[in-house]
Amino acid sequence: MKSLLKILVDNGDISPLSYFFASFIAEHSAVTSDSLLAYSAALVSQNNQNGDVCVVLEDYLGRPLFTSGHVSPEDMPRGLDVKQWRQALLESTCTGSPGDETPLILDDDRLYLNRYWHYESRVAHLISSRLQPLPDNNLDILSSQLALLFPEPTSQHSLNSQALGVALAAIRRFVVISGGPGTGKTTTVVKILALLLSQHPSMRIKLAAPTGKAAARMMESIQVCKTNSHIDPAIRELIPQQASTIHRLLGYSNNRFQHSANNPLAVDCLVIDEASMLDLTLTFRLLDALPEQARVILLGDRDQLASVAAGNVLGDITGHGREVGYSSLTRKELANILVCPEQNLPQIKSPASIYDSVALLTHSYRFTQDSDIGQLASLINAGDGDSAAALLANTSTDLRLQAPAGRFIDASALDWVIDSFLSVINSKTVAQALDAFDRARILCAIHSGPFGVDQANRLISNRVHPDRVIGPDDDYHGKPILITANSYELNLFNGDTGLLWRNEDGELRACFRGEGRDIRSLPINSLPVHTTAWAMTVHKSQGSEYDSVLLILPDGEESTSVSRELLYTGVTRSRRNLLIQSHSKIFIAACKKLTQRSSGLAKKLGWEQL
Repeated sequence: MKSLLKILVDNGDISPLSYFFASFIAEHSAVTSDSLLAYSAALVSQNNQNGDVCVVLEDYLGRPLFTSGHVSPEDMPRGLDVKQWRQALLESTCTGSPGDETPLILDDDRLYLNRYWHYESRVAHLISSRLQPLPDNNLDILSSQLALLFPEPTSQHSLNSQALGVALAAIRRFVVISGGPGTGKTTTVVKILALLLSQHPSMRIKLAAPTGKAAARMMESIQVCKTNSHIDPAIRELIPQQASTIHRLLGYSNNRFQHSANNPLAVDCLVIDEASMLDLTLTFRLLDALPEQARVILLGDRDQLASVAAGNVLGDITGHGREVGYSSLTRKELANILVCPEQNLPQIKSPASIYDSVALLTHSYRFTQDSDIGQLASLINAGDGDSAAALLANTSTDLRLQAPAGRFIDASALDWVIDSFLSVINSKTVAQALDAFDRARILCAIHSGPFGVDQANRLISNRVHPDRVIGPDDDYHGKPILITANSYELNLFNGDTGLLWRNEDGELRACFRGEGRDIRSLPINSLPVHTTAWAMTVHKSQGSEYDSVLLILPDGEESTSVSRELLYTGVTRSRRNLLIQSHSKIFIAACKKLTQRSSGLAKKLGWEQL
């Protein structure tokens, strides 16, 4: 008779990796594959693949450990009282306490794979070691330098959140600057770097981001902000002009990282953009490769989607949406630098130093107070799906919610963006076509199925070329492509987009924007792995923005994959026009569904001491 785990893996409810790991643990513990130990091993492995760093035992008290369309909940193993469950796990030599060399680690009521417990503990340590106030801060000099960067007069009763972020970064070795679209994260970091370079002109600064696309956008944004900011020209020249992927920064090659604690980077200050994409493993690799005294500045939007791989690092560091405040000592220092009353600064009474390292940018320069998209994003973030749906029902045709007519993508929804896409195909030059392509995008929550990226790309490809049936691998003039694997040799990275374009000689080439908006043309057969890009997942769109966005949400069982963070991320990719194809009940339910990834990092950093 098949074991339950074999039934689950045969029916796709758990992965083969989770099944074989559970079998390994059972064999080495001399227990059956239908034991609580084997089920626990399969659970922590499966949840890790789904984004969790660990399993919180009390979350499963009396609940089925797995969900399946083939096994009834009554026949599923259930979580026990934490004390009983811990005892059962610790009876095995495969389960140990923090620091043990065992496949499973039990840390209080959290069960980890050993590697992820190690990563989380090291990340917590490497962050915490940077949380102590920097010694010998000359607050008067910092205040005068800050006044040069922010010459505009400010009210004594209000606080410039960008100036606060700059002041905080001047007195802390580890700082997170979090803000929504258009809140000026890049402007803030440029002024931070200007302030630091004013004090230490020889400071070695590196700029990086999780993806090539994000690194390129970071570089472009910094170039613009350097020009438009109130920065001394001599200091402006010292601000770095190049950004790289984190993998390239760390010298990743042949599944190994060149830089680590044994071979640290030569850097005094590291700036990471789009930090919401950071997973736990990459964060560990990054922090582990830094010199002890190096400053770290993370930029990101804590309300966006978490990383694809396990962890929600930016959310953990910033307290998952909790209010930000500062200790009495930090408030006093900030008040001196900002020349403002202490009562203007939020206070929090906590022994945890992590609170003093987080700044939130609150004013959006892209979305004004009367902006429909800005209001919609705020309602989604607040979990108020009913008001968000009502806003969509009562605004102009540039922002609306449209229910599908059946279990497929509506032709009328595609009509909403088809003119933009036809202008790509009909452009006279590839430069015009790339500009047209960057104005609109279809974003989907899932890859496959009737509401997925694959289907949307197929439909659009055949709409722009109605004279023939186009397969997913067929190439054609004007086809947009999305790079899905890094190629350092070609300077192409996961997330880069371009167009296939026929040149004057009739040759179909792959064209991308280079530095200074120059066009790079490459042979198609030299490209790394890529796919059609009329539509992309919301995950892939992070860090981008478009004039118009068609956001397609799935129906039925697949709708459970849609969360508040996904909606917020998709909605805020649009500058002006937004059409959401979804039933209102699915949209409202998604607004209320906040993604919870199990992790112990927030607790290790002190957020749960409130």
